[in-house]
Amino acid sequence: MKLKPIALAAALALAPALAQAQAASENVQIERVVITAERRVTVLDTTPAAITALSGSRLAERGDTGLADLVMLSPNTSFTNGQGATQLFVRGIGNVFILAGGDPGVALYADGAYVSDQTSSNTALFDTQRVEILRGPQGALYGRNATGGAVNIISALPTSTFQARAGLLLGSDKRRESEGFVSGPLGADGGLQGRFSYQFKEADGTTRNPLAGQSAGPVMAGGPSTVAPKRLDDQSSRALRAQLQTSLGGNGTLRFVAGHYRESDAGMSVPVLADPVSIPVLLFGVTQSSDPRVVKSQGSSNRVEVNTALALLELPVGSNTLSASLSWRRSKADRVWDSDGTEALVTSSGFSTGSTDKSLDVHLASDESSALQWLLGVTALQFDQRQDITISTQVPLGFVVPGQPLTVPFPGGVGFLLGGVVHACSSAAYVDLRYALNPQWSLLAGLRVNHDSKRADEYQNIAAFGLAGTGHPSDGWTSTPGSVGVEYKPAAGMLAYARLAHGFKSGAVNLGALQPELVKPEKVSSIELGFKTEFLERRGVLSAAVFSSRYTDMQVSQVGQATTILANASAARIDGLELEAALRPLQSLTLSAGLGLMDPKYTAFTNVDLRNAPATPVDVRGRQLAQASKQQVTVGAEWAGRFDSLRATLRADYSWRGRYFFTEFNTADAEQGAYGLLNLSATLRPAEGHWKLWAHVRNAGNTTAFTSMSIASPVLGAARQVTYTAPRQFAIGASYDF
Repeated sequence: MKLKPIALAAALALAPALAQAQAASENVQIERVVITAERRVTVLDTTPAAITALSGSRLAERGDTGLADLVMLSPNTSFTNGQGATQLFVRGIGNVFILAGGDPGVALYADGAYVSDQTSSNTALFDTQRVEILRGPQGALYGRNATGGAVNIISALPTSTFQARAGLLLGSDKRRESEGFVSGPLGADGGLQGRFSYQFKEADGTTRNPLAGQSAGPVMAGGPSTVAPKRLDDQSSRALRAQLQTSLGGNGTLRFVAGHYRESDAGMSVPVLADPVSIPVLLFGVTQSSDPRVVKSQGSSNRVEVNTALALLELPVGSNTLSASLSWRRSKADRVWDSDGTEALVTSSGFSTGSTDKSLDVHLASDESSALQWLLGVTALQFDQRQDITISTQVPLGFVVPGQPLTVPFPGGVGFLLGGVVHACSSAAYVDLRYALNPQWSLLAGLRVNHDSKRADEYQNIAAFGLAGTGHPSDGWTSTPGSVGVEYKPAAGMLAYARLAHGFKSGAVNLGALQPELVKPEKVSSIELGFKTEFLERRGVLSAAVFSSRYTDMQVSQVGQATTILANASAARIDGLELEAALRPLQSLTLSAGLGLMDPKYTAFTNVDLRNAPATPVDVRGRQLAQASKQQVTVGAEWAGRFDSLRATLRADYSWRGRYFFTEFNTADAEQGAYGLLNLSATLRPAEGHWKLWAHVRNAGNTTAFTSMSIASPVLGAARQVTYTAPRQFAIGASYDF
């Protein structure tokens, strides 16, 4: 189905009518957004923190269906998905490790429950009420692994009246999706409510494989044979969510949430960049495709399954409110792919990961009528994960035996087997306080007393090199992340605040690396000054924040001699500025903008660049942090109007990101220059009716840029595996409310 001509024709047909349309609404004020980022209900504009809140329904209309789409809408945030691991970055800090044993620097929550497993967290967003992105260390309320920030995805709730919706979307690359829900009371008295949501997605994929349909033998004897897929970056997923909510009297509620997600496809495209001297060239005289949308793959498969269960309690206790959540999450991800990207049998890789999350959080919050507002809580987490990694490869004999030819493969090939089991436990007690000195001034404070422990049973086997061993590292840490601050309201609709925060990220296990000691914890101290205001009778809103963060023992991903490892950079500093603004100059027009500026740099770190200069230590002091851009800009414009009995909106969003590097060495071979992405969307619905039509164009300029890069060990030729921005995509959707 060719959607480009259809979309252009529709735009041309609607333009004259839309130009003459009347304003869709008489309300010219910017909408106030209610959030729960501070574990209590507050209004975004009066919350003393740098937070971006995104409406789930608006995100769906614009085609923002994954974490990668969301973070581009918040200043100083970014996303990568290196080799299947979710890597969220906020203010230059995120998940730098793609293997088990490490932790993210941005804490991810789903309905308030912490998600530990980063190999299966980039699942579909559907039937979402709101997404909240908190920037800066959030150690007091969100715990040990929020040194950069936190993200909370909030599902739509069961309703007291019957509601239902079914939707269908068709798009480029034979994309077809459906999403919907049924919600309402389940009994005559309305005391029990339910909500059932579903989503399915199918698409052929955006990356073509010239080897489609061909059968290939194993890279090493005894390995599996494969059949080359037609496309990569294809999609085939199913998601279900069921909720039950019952009233307990006195405004108390108990809600149960169960979810299931399954994905089965060829998996993401991870092309390898061509190098003049590489293993495929030396041994077989072949090289990778130079077209980023063409990848030679002899076999690829991706299987992900996630099951979740969550119980949420809200119960009045006198004038206070008791909240409790009990969560369970089990995930399994299996991925195999041709990791050399040529027609020769050079390298295949496989990751198999199984995880179980169990967590409990209980907190009691005071009412808002007194000068002192407080929140007291306790939390506990248990996370068990097993990961097994298999790499089969051919390497030149000269790589292993000095003086031998580089055009002859090592007999029998080389197999890397590594992995094991990691057990992580965390328990904490926390408090959050706000004391109003008078109507203008308030004091803020938060503290968390946390204890973490990790232990691992790991193995490594590289038979060709005579390496085989096991390890049983373990360690524990007690930390006290927290914050103190002050809030000032000089006038109605205006807020200024200052906050000093301390964050802590747990130590890490280099699972399979057989390091005798765990990687040291990461610590941060950050100061933030913020200002929020509304103007022009709330036709405009503005929020600004400046911050300075100093990191000690920052955890960084490294290229090892045999495997990827995790290490500590002694010190780093990130200074920055963030602005978010919205303006409604006309009833029919809303403008928005976001600006993020950072100076992210290492202040004490020396390391060896195994790809470019394996014998020379490099002092990277003053160089730009890996994965962090110095500039990021987002601008948006939305026009809403009415003609006859129909309402329509047209929206454009542009996101621009400055240059960034994938290693601390800031070399040209691991760099992505500045680039921008333009997204367009439109909706059409009756002023009073049940149906809605929408269309969107993602990456309208068809921009191609690296989103991640992973550099292999020197034994594997230091090959650079990358991922790219998705190409231009079109879609048209329709939904009906019953």
